[in-house]
Amino acid sequence: MSTIIKHNTCNSFNNIAATNFNLPKMFDSIKKSILKFGNFSEEQLHAITSRLKILDVKKETIIIKEGQICSHFYFIESGSFKHYSISENGEENIINLFIDKDWMFEYKSLIAQKSSDSFIQAMEDSEVFVLSLWDVHDLMKLSDTFFRMGTIFELAIHNQDYQNNRISPEQKYAMLLANKPQVIQKFPLKYIASYLGITPETLSRVRRKLIS
Repeated sequence: MSTIIKHNTCNSFNNIAATNFNLPKMFDSIKKSILKFGNFSEEQLHAITSRLKILDVKKETIIIKEGQICSHFYFIESGSFKHYSISENGEENIINLFIDKDWMFEYKSLIAQKSSDSFIQAMEDSEVFVLSLWDVHDLMKLSDTFFRMGTIFELAIHNQDYQNNRISPEQKYAMLLANKPQVIQKFPLKYIASYLGITPETLSRVRRKLIS
């Protein structure tokens, strides 16, 4: 049975340990990711990392649930998560599959600060950095440089490419294989098929075709 975070803060979670860290090497991977958004000085990077919390998330824990407002960005240091909605007939529809070094959030809820209509759940024991939306706003008040962090939002838009029905299942799978091969290694085929907007049978056919 899933464990659900009951409050969207980083101070006290069920099944989650939240801690502030100041160990420089611990931030190496998230610094590298942030530097992809633009040029930040060491002082500016410190301004970001000093606001981070790190969460140890147990497998099957739901960090965002339907009806909850998402007000944090999550950076996956290690682990994997599925982002999904539930249809009227009770089926899971995969919106995104997140792996190590991905940024993760519920886009529509975060942007509009409205209740989420989907869930984000840990697929394995995971470790994530957390940065609140309000901390990002405070950083932007310090310097225009921090507006470059808005690039994080573009990641959610790029994800839509995998659900683009104008490209073939073969093209979708090839794009996933080229860009995020870990997804194929970490997740069951039924989740990958749903993520690509195709049936499991079609995915199996595509995989067989590539192997032969």
